[in-house]
Amino acid sequence: MAKTKYVIALTEEERNTLNKITTEKTESDRTILRARILLMSDINTAEKMSIPKIAEQLGTTHTTVQTVRTEYGKYGLEAAIYRKIRTDNRKVTPEVEKGIKRLLAEDPPEGHKRWTERLLCRECMDRGIIEHISLSTLHETLQRIKEA
Repeated sequence: MAKTKYVIALTEEERNTLNKITTEKTESDRTILRARILLMSDINTAEKMSIPKIAEQLGTTHTTVQTVRTEYGKYGLEAAIYRKIRTDNRKVTPEVEKGIKRLLAEDPPEGHKRWTERLLCRECMDRGIIEHISLSTLHETLQRIKEA
């Protein structure tokens, strides 16, 4: 039998928080599922359940159960049940967008009839508008520029 790396021993306060999440259903389905995983994984519950058994009961995969347990063990309750808080550290600043707009207003380089996204990426980096930009980031930026 596999060794359990992270033993889930919930405090009374954590258990109350998780019960509140699962009963009020004001959170996303993902958050509720993760809360239920932790509640079922708690060593203080009457019925001890294996990871595959928890996954089967909740209709998810054993990988999801293991991930939630690992996140709880490493980072605590908040990290285990909620999505990461993303900080807005976009590379494409308003100045970079202005540079891309100016570039679009120019004629494409010799030998090209129009600006392609690949060509724009290369030219932005060559001209020092931005150090590096991927095609997908440029595409999203162009969409924002068109909407504005």
